[in-house]
Amino acid sequence: MKLNLGCGNKTKAGYIGVDRYHCDAAEVIADLDGGLPFKNEVISGVLMDNVIEHVRSIPALMQEVQRVCADGAVVKIITPHFASLASWRDPTHIHHLSYFSMEHFEKKNVSHYTGGGFRIVARRLSFGGGMGLCGRLIHALSPRAYESKWCFIFRPSTLRFKLEVTKG
Repeated sequence: MKLNLGCGNKTKAGYIGVDRYHCDAAEVIADLDGGLPFKNEVISGVLMDNVIEHVRSIPALMQEVQRVCADGAVVKIITPHFASLASWRDPTHIHHLSYFSMEHFEKKNVSHYTGGGFRIVARRLSFGGGMGLCGRLIHALSPRAYESKWCFIFRPSTLRFKLEVTKG
C-alpha cells in the first residue's frame, strides 16, 4: 500500500489519496498535522507532492510517516526550494526548505526531536531558464556554496528528495 499525502485533486496510480479536505483524489480524509490513520509498518511508499511546506510540524509528520512505513519503504518529497519565488508566493506555505533540510532525519544526534529513521537515497534541485545554467554549475561544484551565496541570484525552482525508511 502506498500513500499520496496531501493529494488534493491529483490522483496517482497505485497510491491511496490522503487529504484533509474532501477533494477529487482523496480516498482517506486525514489532517496531516494530526497523525495518520494507518497501522504501524504497513505502507511501502509515500508521495508528498508540494505538501510538506504546508504542515505545521515537519518532524511530527515525518515521525508519523516513519511509523506507518515498513522498513525500506520509499518516501518521495517534492517542494519548492526556499529561494524559489514559488516558495514565497503561496501564503499557505509555512516552511521554506533547503537542499540540506532532509539531512536532519538521518542524524542520530537530533533524532530526539526529529524522530530520525530515514536515509537520503537521492536529492535533486531543478533550475529553469538561461540563468539556471549558472546556478546549476555552481550547485554542481558546491551545493553549500550555492545555497549560502548564490541561490538568490541564480534562483532554483523545485527540490526533489527520495528517502528510504530505516527501522534499525
